[in-house]
Amino acid sequence: MNISKIAVVGCGTMGGGIVQLAAQHGLEVVGVEASEAGVAAARERISAGLAATAARGKITPEQVELAMSAFTLTTDLTEITKADLVVEAVYEDVELKKRLLGEIDRLVGPDTLIASNTSTIPLVILAAATSRPEQVVGLHFFNPVPAMRLIEVIKTPVTEQHCIDALTEFATGLGKSPVLVNDVPGFVGNLLIVPYLLDAIRAFERGVADMESIDAVITLGFNHKMGPFRLSDLIGLDIVHDMAASMYEEYKDPRYFPPPLLKQYVRLGWLGRKTGRGFYTYDD
Repeated sequence: MNISKIAVVGCGTMGGGIVQLAAQHGLEVVGVEASEAGVAAARERISAGLAATAARGKITPEQVELAMSAFTLTTDLTEITKADLVVEAVYEDVELKKRLLGEIDRLVGPDTLIASNTSTIPLVILAAATSRPEQVVGLHFFNPVPAMRLIEVIKTPVTEQHCIDALTEFATGLGKSPVLVNDVPGFVGNLLIVPYLLDAIRAFERGVADMESIDAVITLGFNHKMGPFRLSDLIGLDIVHDMAASMYEEYKDPRYFPPPLLKQYVRLGWLGRKTGRGFYTYDD
């Protein structure tokens, strides 16, 4: 299957990154947001992302211009109807995702592939909200989307092989390294990383060490690029919280229960790098 036009529903941090990446690779992209304010914010986010990618020498100024002309942003969901692939990338709210996937299913043609960028919600729950669960695939990008090489391609027991093959080829065409994963809550990446992040927060809560020391143990002792607190701030504390809550709902395992400190920071609006403050404080 040739995927030349895609639609991305939800253009926040993840969805905007997917729009940017696809536009950089010459695909025609339409991004859908819920409001004009969301459209404006997405356009600014994608433009800044392209500029940052160019500043690192990954693309040329000319390629930035081409990418900016390759995507459109709208509040009109019916603009997705001609896409070969529609990627749902709204935040981790199962009812919202189910409602949107149902609407997407009703709008697109029978051959259109539907993907969800869910990071923790069982894909089978979302696929069942459509009339074509066999054509729904998980396409879990990692943040920041333009830089991270991994994509988890997630299949349910009913996913048709040609859909898996098409999205694996699509991911490879974006310069990514796709990994095929079965449908379990959290898949592979978040099944392993979420307890690690929560354990670090709990260690800090218990007074084992301060944040800087815990991060230093991981970066200097295990040669990771960043420690759990820097990584949580990069992911977004609200996202970490929602991933943990979603996985706890499925597993009922206390390892996934969001620590009180994480809940407090989210309630304060301290969400990490994107708000200028999380576990650490960030300037411009």
